[in-house]
Amino acid sequence: MQIKCLSRPAEMDFRLSVLRSVFLTLLSLTVFLTLGSADPAKAQVKGSFHKEKVFQKKVLERVKPVEGNSTFIGTLHPMLKTAGEDWSIPRLTGTFGHAFSFSMKIGDGAVWQQANIDWWLLWDMVTDIGYEFQEFQVVLKGKQPAPTPRELQNIKDQTWEKVKASIDRGIPAIAWQPMTVAQRDSGLSAYGWASLVGYDETEKTYTVRHQHYKTEYTVPYDQFGYTDPVGWYCVMVLGKKKPYDRMVLEVKSLKNAVAFAHGTRFDLEKAPYKVDAIGFAAYQLWKQALENGDVDIGFTEHSAWILWEMRENAAAYLREIADYFPEASSQALSDAAGFYDEEIKIVVKLVNLCKENDSFTKSIRQEATEAISAALDAEKKAIKKIEVALKTLNNNK
Repeated sequence: MQIKCLSRPAEMDFRLSVLRSVFLTLLSLTVFLTLGSADPAKAQVKGSFHKEKVFQKKVLERVKPVEGNSTFIGTLHPMLKTAGEDWSIPRLTGTFGHAFSFSMKIGDGAVWQQANIDWWLLWDMVTDIGYEFQEFQVVLKGKQPAPTPRELQNIKDQTWEKVKASIDRGIPAIAWQPMTVAQRDSGLSAYGWASLVGYDETEKTYTVRHQHYKTEYTVPYDQFGYTDPVGWYCVMVLGKKKPYDRMVLEVKSLKNAVAFAHGTRFDLEKAPYKVDAIGFAAYQLWKQALENGDVDIGFTEHSAWILWEMRENAAAYLREIADYFPEASSQALSDAAGFYDEEIKIVVKLVNLCKENDSFTKSIRQEATEAISAALDAEKKAIKKIEVALKTLNNNK
């Protein structure tokens, strides 16, 4: 058989060309419909096709800071909760020291009771609660040379990636004053710590929730860290879980409580937030200032109101941990909680006394002074019982 090779007519070449064009058009349309390439942000190309960047936006629903005077505790609680940890607010405040602290300074308005814990002493305890933390920190106006603009941008870029990864796992990050200067000047009062609960890769922003600023808002990921007096940029991301000894932690927290009371928890001269006294001495200074007329009724009401919350947490914390201790120590801790209950009743009466009056008269001032003295007596009894619990525990070893 002889096979002949015939050349294709020009008309057939034209028809084949048309068919190829139709085929490629149909293929392109199929890819278009399959990948949704009308919206490049949603494109996800498989196989040998070119892969485009997918921009994502994610916000954690129902994750928000807890109400209270400490913005650190308020943001740490939801972070640990989303990681599956069951830390109560009293236990967190007892561990970090808020429940047992009390500071006083005269002549400079209301005292920021949580300041020296929320952005100084917290670093002494945060490594002991069973997790590693990734901290991204920069101080622009500190003792050390500030980073170059390029170094600062690199740090914020690294933070951006870690925060997104954490949110993708369902865990918010914590940031110090995540607001721009313009946002602050426009009335956004996101001072202290706040929760980073979302991100938008297109806008390059974090979604922020703050316990004292009720409206959710967004902030550019690299435009905050300039509203603090020293230009402090700080973001904390929850890392890996690690083992810890709960009894060791509770004992350390109780020893810190005693140190707060006796004024030895920290050196007043080294504290970043200056106060005149802490612990028992703070009560005494408050009483003296009241007797001398150096504080008004509003100052006294505010101080008493904050003390009320702190000691409620102290009593609840001691009852929560008491069962972890041997019987004698457990009883002493329960007794200490009872004395804090007594102090709370006294302080509540002081709060109400101040609310019911616009200013101090001689008799009202005297009543307020007696209330502070009684609160101090109850405080001393509570601390004495904590000391007994620690001593008994040591004797049993």
